[in-house]
Amino acid sequence: MATKHGNRVYVQLLLEPFRGQLLLEHAEEKGVKPSALIREIVYEYIAQNVGEEKYMGALIKDKQKWQEAVDARLVGRAKSRREKILKDSE
Repeated sequence: MATKHGNRVYVQLLLEPFRGQLLLEHAEEKGVKPSALIREIVYEYIAQNVGEEKYMGALIKDKQKWQEAVDARLVGRAKSRREKILKDSE
């Protein structure tokens, strides 16, 4: 069952032990985390099966959402710095 984790969709995946071990070994050979490898495989599968226009629309929205999160963090950090400077100058 998929749930939300922040702005992302959280999916738990259970694999059979020997094929799961192959996945872990393959990820290590590629120098990536298993979750990153699975994410790459899933995105490739989705891109091939939902149509390029639909996939690209989702990709653009994901990138916009990510940029909004980055911008919000930058604004929050700048605000914290200003507040710290004001507090230290008192």
